Amino acid sequence: MSAKGHMSRMTIDVPEEDHKRLKALAAVLGKSMREIIIGWIHEHLYSTNTPNAETLEAIKQIERSENLVESDNIDDLFKKLGI
Repeated sequence: MSAKGHMSRMTIDVPEEDHKRLKALAAVLGKSMREIIIGWIHEHLYSTNTPNAETLEAIKQIERSENLVESDNIDDLFKKLGI
């Protein structure tokens, strides 16, 4: 069976400027727009990079504005974070 036997067609409307940017990116990368979109789908939908329990809790704390580190500048931030 050919690869096309497992394909579905998808048509989407995108803003003209986004289409131009995608087309330009494809040209620069030497890929088709289809290849770029399929790559994005595989990278984002099939990603195995799922947050662990500690990261999920940190995200929840940020959403609740808890345990945030405030700094005056990047040096101050690094000092407070021990970096």
